[in-house]
Amino acid sequence: MESFLKLHLCSVDLCVIETEDMNKIIHTAAALFIFLAGPILRAQEITGVVRDHEDRIRNVETVLSKLPKISGLVNVRYQYNDLDDSNGFDVRRARLDFRGALSPRFDYRLQVELAGSPKILDAYVNWKAAEFLTLRAGQYKVPFSLENPYSPINLETIDNSLVITSLAGYSDVSGVSANGRDIGLGLEGGFLGRRGYHLITYGLGIFDGSGINKTDTNKDKDFAGILSVHPLRTLSLAGYYYNGRADRDQDHTMRRERAGGGAKYNDGKFLLRSEYIRGWTGEITSEGVYAVLGYHITPKCQPVVKYDYFRRDVTEVDTRQQYYTVGVNYAPVKNIRLQLNYSYRTAWGEDYNYVAAQIMAIF
Repeated sequence: MESFLKLHLCSVDLCVIETEDMNKIIHTAAALFIFLAGPILRAQEITGVVRDHEDRIRNVETVLSKLPKISGLVNVRYQYNDLDDSNGFDVRRARLDFRGALSPRFDYRLQVELAGSPKILDAYVNWKAAEFLTLRAGQYKVPFSLENPYSPINLETIDNSLVITSLAGYSDVSGVSANGRDIGLGLEGGFLGRRGYHLITYGLGIFDGSGINKTDTNKDKDFAGILSVHPLRTLSLAGYYYNGRADRDQDHTMRRERAGGGAKYNDGKFLLRSEYIRGWTGEITSEGVYAVLGYHITPKCQPVVKYDYFRRDVTEVDTRQQYYTVGVNYAPVKNIRLQLNYSYRTAWGEDYNYVAAQIMAIF
């Protein structure tokens, strides 16, 4: 009996010892699990937070992608001529430009001019139906001439060429003053694509013919079109045509027809561009030609020379204008452009000197 009791007590002690060891194992395992699982749980929590922030960022980016990109320019100019000994400063341009995309195939533009009398310059929507076909509706630059599409940011001289000003809707012989723009519907595109350009490009449109921010004042619609061939990326040869009607007076319209051609070579360092345009406005026949040459002696500095000729009426010698211009364009920093031009001018039977300088801040 005593032996049995001792054996039983030993069994109990052994069980107690085993139970204590088991508890230690369980506690140790639990501690090990917490030690190992803690970082994993924290990592999962951090991953969840990161994903939440990424989702929020994507949502913000989606909203921002729908907002227009805003740019613009401020242009201050000084002019002097010794014909009437006049000189002075003016804020020539102060523009805001809004561009955006509603989808990969639809984009838009709104550009306003705030200098002088505020006005809308561009307001149009594009539908990119295919690489060779974009439909444009609204107010924009008429597809006529090589120079008209230029913006003040990249025009080589301070002023547009005489023939562009007089026959392409800036201060037109017809009386239309529209910065080369009109309201209408047009097509543009390119064929035979190469690396970064097309061998053939075109633009055509039907317009009111009354200028910017004006509804049509007659029942006629004007047509404009340009066809360009690019044998090289750096070389463009173009022909263009315009046919429409302009108001002669309140009750009558007159013929407004223009035809021309030009060539441009620009390799980024050397530039040569020339155009000839002939125009018929009512009974008046006009013609003009220009040639501009530029060369970047450094990436920031471009001297230019230009010959500019226009005769408002080919039957009247006294309506002839000739400008001989030398100038320099200088960009001290990326978004600042300085221009200085000197011209010897013959206009309406008078000879005089003209000097202009301007600074353009682009943002």
